[in-house]
Amino acid sequence: MMRRHSVIINFLVFQIAWFAVFFLKHQAIPVLLLAIVIMVVMSRDRKSDSLFVFYGLGIGLMVEIIAASTNVISYVGATIPIWLILLWCTLLFSFRESMAKLFTLSLKVRVPLIWLGAPGSYYAGQQADLLMTANPTLYFWLVYGGLWYCGFEGLRWLNSHPKLKRKIGTDGVLGT
Repeated sequence: MMRRHSVIINFLVFQIAWFAVFFLKHQAIPVLLLAIVIMVVMSRDRKSDSLFVFYGLGIGLMVEIIAASTNVISYVGATIPIWLILLWCTLLFSFRESMAKLFTLSLKVRVPLIWLGAPGSYYAGQQADLLMTANPTLYFWLVYGGLWYCGFEGLRWLNSHPKLKRKIGTDGVLGT
């Protein structure tokens, strides 16, 4: 029963993690840790999903470090806050489960969706005083969207790597 609804549960857990950061800010760390534990427990292929998160975190943090070092984004309190690292872990688990379809979209759909959509979360984070984005807003959106798109393509490649393919779960259905 739980596996049957794992895509929905995974998506809801990620949303709870994101909103916990939005509302609780730096105090969201326990919620994020709990979300990660839930995602690991519910994973259809813990080994390959955990490896994907481990390696994918390198790509995600590279995106964040490039953005922070070029002043496209600056975080309150740290170059890369702990809550952001943990939020990236929840996002990466979601890419393997509830958001796996994103990896299979055609290029003409993927580019605008990721390039224009991903910066929205960061813009919302700015409104919650978690971070600051470069001005003007259009500059931030275009530059960070492009950077995030490059990172997404790296994650997409990583997801298709033979050693990280899921033995069970969504990979066979989606043909990544």
